[in-house]
Amino acid sequence: MKTYIKTLLLGFFCFINMVNVSAQQQWTKITGTVTQQKNYEITIVGKTGEKSFRAALYVIDTTSKKFAIALPLLANTSYKMQVAVMKMGHRRLEVDYGATFPLKLVANQALNLTLNPLLFKQAQKGLTILKVPAKFSTVAVSGYIKDAKLGAELSFEKVVEGHLQNIQTSFIAKGDTSAHFNFIVPIEKEGFYYLSTLRSKKRLYLKPNDQLKLVLDMKTGIEVSTSKSTAENELIAQWEQLVSPLTSMAMSTKPDRAAFSATYQPLQSKIALFSQQVKTPNAKFNSLFKTAIELDNNLFALNILLKSSMEKRGAFLMPAKDFLSVPDYYKQFLQENRVKSANILQLGEGHSYLNLFAKFNLSNLEETKRKQLDNAERVKLMMSAISNDTLKAFVLQSQLAELELDIANYSEFRDTFMPYQQYVKLPSVKQKYNLLLKQFVADTAFIGKPANDFTLPDVNDKMVSMNDFKGKVVVIDVWATWCGPCKAQMPFLKEIEEQYKGNDNVVFAGISLDAQKDKQKWLDMIKEKHLEGVQLLDDFGKTFGRKYKMVAIPRFLIIDKKGNWAEVRCPLPENKEKFKKYIDRELNRID
Repeated sequence: MKTYIKTLLLGFFCFINMVNVSAQQQWTKITGTVTQQKNYEITIVGKTGEKSFRAALYVIDTTSKKFAIALPLLANTSYKMQVAVMKMGHRRLEVDYGATFPLKLVANQALNLTLNPLLFKQAQKGLTILKVPAKFSTVAVSGYIKDAKLGAELSFEKVVEGHLQNIQTSFIAKGDTSAHFNFIVPIEKEGFYYLSTLRSKKRLYLKPNDQLKLVLDMKTGIEVSTSKSTAENELIAQWEQLVSPLTSMAMSTKPDRAAFSATYQPLQSKIALFSQQVKTPNAKFNSLFKTAIELDNNLFALNILLKSSMEKRGAFLMPAKDFLSVPDYYKQFLQENRVKSANILQLGEGHSYLNLFAKFNLSNLEETKRKQLDNAERVKLMMSAISNDTLKAFVLQSQLAELELDIANYSEFRDTFMPYQQYVKLPSVKQKYNLLLKQFVADTAFIGKPANDFTLPDVNDKMVSMNDFKGKVVVIDVWATWCGPCKAQMPFLKEIEEQYKGNDNVVFAGISLDAQKDKQKWLDMIKEKHLEGVQLLDDFGKTFGRKYKMVAIPRFLIIDKKGNWAEVRCPLPENKEKFKKYIDRELNRID
């Protein structure tokens, strides 16, 4: 009872503070539309004296042309609007072009604008101030952040395919005692939205024209109290309070499994009862919120189990990338209570849950077997953990992102991802799939083709052709004396060479891209590094390097026993076991 009264009083005083601050601050509202459906970033920049600062950021994607920004006005401050038109770069959106417009802002008044990017390349053209107010539905979410003394970036985010995508950011300066936020956002359909900082997330359920006023705890994102809410958001706040002990534990970088289980397991009966009592007049919300409860409950356990999975690396215990030593209780519980509904894609944590649960499926393997899995085997097991075809597509997407830097070549891409082409239909999944495939598709021009189309001099100026080694597997290291990363791989390659000593069926050859004029440097380094095998010089890549598009080195290639290219982009030798698999595959191949 004392705790309840203390919380109530705390919320009351927070609101008194919020009301006082709101009365002191003056706000203006900027609304508008863009004439073309593109991706935009709109930044409001303030300047007080010589100091410039970001006051607000609004992001528009191709699903909308509308924007709305509530801005606190500071005395003796000028404002301008920077509009960036974005384009898709190699991996993410990048600035294409933009324009900057000065703004004359008046407190407690609305400014309605039209932005025409076709005119941006003309000096200060493309902005029109309208005399009529904006005619579209918005939601208003305002309030106060408790304990934000160090400043904060608070973002209003929507859900896109199980991910959070920023719509608007409010910047709270360090030392700003008000810590007040005020979001006015165009919303045309109801659903879950989020208020997010770097550390925390606050889930909201919003419908067009909803208005909320609330106080947030900076550390956890949990709602402390509210003065204006809806039936849906009151229920969300009750859920936050019920699982607040789990929230605190899940935010720890080194959680205690035993302490978590002591809280989590007894709480399951209360969570089940809470879910049964979700009966607001909004049937759509009820269904989606019950899925959110299931998802949250699973994620608490998955996050704790993964964070507390530690493995010994040298003299230290380090976080593992997989689930280790999972107690039987969780193996059974998380399988029996797994979230199967595609509704999780309407939740900001949906994509994270899919990836974690699919990875959790590997915990049934013995540790030694799990460590021996290659990427293709891992992805196969993770895909099998999900039964819904729509959700499988997003597991594939998450693995494309997670393994992007670990897939060495076309062969690995083919074996790892091509068996699941049936799930590469959604535009976002197809984009990720094609982006990774594009890096390796050029390799297909060489794999399986003859590798005898170049001849290079060795250390004694004897011309050497790959035909000389027909019937043997040839491992090629492309390097140069001026290449630091090449030299870093030499000790690892020497270790691998040592393991194949005495095997007459494999030849190691180095091809240097040093210029002919630097031949002595090349010879000196061969001696200094004790490089063995066949060493060849390709005068600045004129004969071999340019033919095979060696735009980056070191590069490792393998020729099979028939004299054809088996692989033109091997893993680095530092990954010794993986590298050796490529050599052994060719040595053991029976044609």
